[in-house]
Amino acid sequence: MSEFAQLRLLFRVHTRMALVKFVTMAKTSKLMLFTLIGFLLTYTLTAFFLFERGLLYVSKLPAAGGLLSDRLIYIIFFCFLMMLLFSVSVTGYISLFRSRDTRWLLTLPLSHRVIFLWKCIESALFASWGMIFILAPLLLAFAINRGAPADFYFKTILCIIPFLMISASVGSFVLIAAVRWFTRRQVGWAVAAFAVVILGFAAFSVKKDHDIVDASGQSAALTFQRILHHTQISVNRAMPSTWLADSLVAWSRPYQQYRTILYPALLFSYALMATLLTCWAGRRWFYTSWNNSVQASASAALRRQHKAGAATREGMVKYLPKPSWMRHLIGRSLAAISRKDVLTFVREPGQWIQFAIVFGLLAIYASGLRTMNDNLDSARDLYLVAYLNLTVCALALSALTTRFVFPQFSLEGRRLWILAMSPLKLQRLVLQKFVMSALFTGAAVTFILMLSGNNLNLGGSDTLFFTCAVIQLATGLNAIAVGFGVLFPNLEESNTAKIVSGFGGTLCLVTSFVYVVAFLALISWARLEVFRSNELPTGWFTDIHSKLGVGISLILTLIATAFPLFFSMKRLKRLEILGNL
Repeated sequence: MSEFAQLRLLFRVHTRMALVKFVTMAKTSKLMLFTLIGFLLTYTLTAFFLFERGLLYVSKLPAAGGLLSDRLIYIIFFCFLMMLLFSVSVTGYISLFRSRDTRWLLTLPLSHRVIFLWKCIESALFASWGMIFILAPLLLAFAINRGAPADFYFKTILCIIPFLMISASVGSFVLIAAVRWFTRRQVGWAVAAFAVVILGFAAFSVKKDHDIVDASGQSAALTFQRILHHTQISVNRAMPSTWLADSLVAWSRPYQQYRTILYPALLFSYALMATLLTCWAGRRWFYTSWNNSVQASASAALRRQHKAGAATREGMVKYLPKPSWMRHLIGRSLAAISRKDVLTFVREPGQWIQFAIVFGLLAIYASGLRTMNDNLDSARDLYLVAYLNLTVCALALSALTTRFVFPQFSLEGRRLWILAMSPLKLQRLVLQKFVMSALFTGAAVTFILMLSGNNLNLGGSDTLFFTCAVIQLATGLNAIAVGFGVLFPNLEESNTAKIVSGFGGTLCLVTSFVYVVAFLALISWARLEVFRSNELPTGWFTDIHSKLGVGISLILTLIATAFPLFFSMKRLKRLEILGNL
């Protein structure tokens, strides 16, 4: 059987498996299916409306409207390129080197290159479907705003495919090269050095931008270039995102037809070249890289075992873990589980790097709000920025809890029966995961809200108001993620991306989004008087709207926290989950 036939066989088998799962879900959970379809349609229509209104507003800006809307397209595709490279690398590492499925496939009469290519395709599909779902309403709104011709949509689809191929191929090649030629410690130092360089460059850019002042005699184009000079990397002609964005901008303007051939040709040619390079790396490096990864894991386990044995034999207390203060606070068993979760999080770069990127960007964004404070003349504008800041933190928190907290229970996998037979009850295990995640994420978003409140000069009472609001959101969102993770577990999968992409993860994301929208609506209603009178309030409960809004938001948070945890505890008590092991 040829390699192409083997790859086609894997594709046909996995397609049939996905179809069977979808049909089974449609037959057994029709209400859930209709809920998900309704949410997807609602999101698409809402996103299209917001993108269309935003692009219309930007295009009407005097002098620089067209330039700014074009630059936004370049920045969006550059960000998507970086996200795809990182996501494909992380998902591919878990799928290739940490999955039992890969070990099973290696025992079959399949080519090593076919296995590598199939895992790369699988990782690319998991990483790119969300981007396409977000990008579709944006491109539709952009085309309508520019009055693009009918063939714009067909050309766009044809160019997005090689763009995704380049992103997936480069991410996979970087992954296989890093595993083949570098150790885990070297990769960690390289990532840390890169993060330091990026943070230093961002700090220097922010400091430099703070000194830019609009001069009265400058042209609009020069002023635009001075303000957005730090986004020049997004229009670099060596970036595939620039080729795609430039093609879309040219196709939206019929008088620029002479620029519609070069960059699409570059996309297709480099996509083919990147695919060939990935195929070559799969044949030459994959099996050696997989062996190196397995040997490194085994060597690390043997070193830890040897160190523990030596400490036991020689009485070397320095190698033993020191008594933790958590042991006296929550008990020895819960302290051990908490320590295990913390060490697992720290030892997985795919976990803490994404957390650091998201919360780092939020912190940089919150620190930049100080420059906006001078332009906010009214209380209405000040509170609007504060509520938008709370919305950004809430949406980021809902995405992170779904991505990282929801799979925590499923990651226990087939070892769950050991915990079920231990003195530690599974109910306490679920509560431990809820408390740990709520404290960690709540502390991060609380710091960001306090920083933004100080930069906006909201005052002590209003800063405390928004901080309490985000603490409620952190509590409710973590309870939803933990509860749904127990109600819809996937104990046979070790890849967190695949666990989240299932039915339970999607339902958790939908529920979190509904809770965030309802909570923000209630909190906005509590400060309705500020938007009416355009005056700062004197206290939290100045009128009936404040009392009702705060009271109902507390009840909503209590419901969002109690119900998922209650039903998850009830299911654990019946031990229905252990029947699937």
